[in-house]
Amino acid sequence: MAREFNRKRTCFTLIAVAAFSVSFVGARAQVMEPSFAIAGEIEAFALDAPSNPISGAKMTVSNIPITLPTSLLVTMPGKYLTPHDLFLDPAGNLQASSGLALGDPVPPKTAFEAEIIGNIVNGEYVAGVVHLSQGALHSGAGFIQSIDYATGEMRIGAKGGAVGARVRLNDTKGIYGLRNDEGAKASLALDARFELDPENSPVHAKTGYPVCIPRSDPLVADDPKCPAANRPVGANAYRFTCTRSGDPAASNDAPSHLCNPELPVLLRKDDYVTFMGVLQPDPAGGFLISAYGLDAELGIYTSPGSEPVYLFIEEALQGTKGEPFADVPQEETTRFRIVGFTTDPTRNVDVSIIDTDRSNIGFSFTGPAGLSPSNGAQLGRFRNTWPSKDNARAVRRDVQTTVIGSPRGVLANGLTSGTYVAPISEYIYPEVTRFGVPGYPSPVSFENFCFLLNAGGSFPASSGDIALAAPTPFPSSGHALSQPIGAGPARVCDGQ
Repeated sequence: MAREFNRKRTCFTLIAVAAFSVSFVGARAQVMEPSFAIAGEIEAFALDAPSNPISGAKMTVSNIPITLPTSLLVTMPGKYLTPHDLFLDPAGNLQASSGLALGDPVPPKTAFEAEIIGNIVNGEYVAGVVHLSQGALHSGAGFIQSIDYATGEMRIGAKGGAVGARVRLNDTKGIYGLRNDEGAKASLALDARFELDPENSPVHAKTGYPVCIPRSDPLVADDPKCPAANRPVGANAYRFTCTRSGDPAASNDAPSHLCNPELPVLLRKDDYVTFMGVLQPDPAGGFLISAYGLDAELGIYTSPGSEPVYLFIEEALQGTKGEPFADVPQEETTRFRIVGFTTDPTRNVDVSIIDTDRSNIGFSFTGPAGLSPSNGAQLGRFRNTWPSKDNARAVRRDVQTTVIGSPRGVLANGLTSGTYVAPISEYIYPEVTRFGVPGYPSPVSFENFCFLLNAGGSFPASSGDIALAAPTPFPSSGHALSQPIGAGPARVCDGQ
């Protein structure tokens, strides 16, 4: 399922921090496996079993060979893919190499980066979580200097300054402008593996309201999918409430503007934007940015209590607690933090953690009451930190936010209303409190990661729906499980 990397979520981090308490349980024979966190350029990448759609793989990063186990999903900027998917061409044919590794027969003109966390098990680096991008912190920002409506290409840089960056949205469905294969834009093929998330709103205002690039010059011919009428001119062009006729008036300092909230708001020259994407060579010369995310400095809201309504997750982190090892002093945490925005600050937001590959089972932090957005400073922002618990909270793959009472769903033009889903941006795992005992870092307790431990479920991969099982080999922490891996839900995954 496609899930977006928003601006802050592209900074993937697995950090060890101090928690509020330590609790060890009964003495058991355990062998602690040391953890690792590696980020660097992909030097080599090969599938173990090319005919298997959930095949494991070997990837070399920072000169270290790392095992990607079977059934592991790789987190891309806008979706999840299996390692096998990364070896498919646009037509779905399996290729001998991915084109992502510096050691490939035809290496990429720009290096790609992997961020991997796992445990060293029996002398082998085994991955548990993998993020792949061209640079997790890569982004650009500036004013839109011009828009080529034939190709959807923007020039972004200093207002009145030198010609800036070439930026095109990697939009395979044409939700926010031209499709990749539409018109003159099709002359330069963009890598669909790094497409923007089609299931959320990765091209949006600061509030999460979707924005778009017109398919034609608004002064010549209006684009009905990205109409000029949806955005005011003058003093209210940068901050307003998109209101239908008869809808309640704006209840904040964002003046009402009569428009269609089921359509995005068009971007214009001189708008300030931040973009995220991959550097792609142009056969005609030079490079451009194939963008999978864009954040516009606009404050756009929807009418109170009306539909559709839009959300955006800026940050989500979860503590993984960990498993106690009798001879290892360690600090643990299960705290969870969320920061996000909604276009309707009059309605509360439910915050849940879910597993997308197991029918969205999960746990709601807020319950039916939801979390109240701000109606003052940072209008529409919702944020909270839930403190640590004594017992382990199950670790899920994604965080889901939903406007309470919204029917939520996908609109006819592909925009998603009422809900927003994104991968957990940071996991926090145990930290040893006495250095040198036993002399290496505490393991990551992947036994608490329900999306890894739970066998079963299906995932819509490029090659068709596939069944997922527990990864093999499993990136074990050395904790003695109460039941074998793959035998069913783990104790920490039940009901949370």
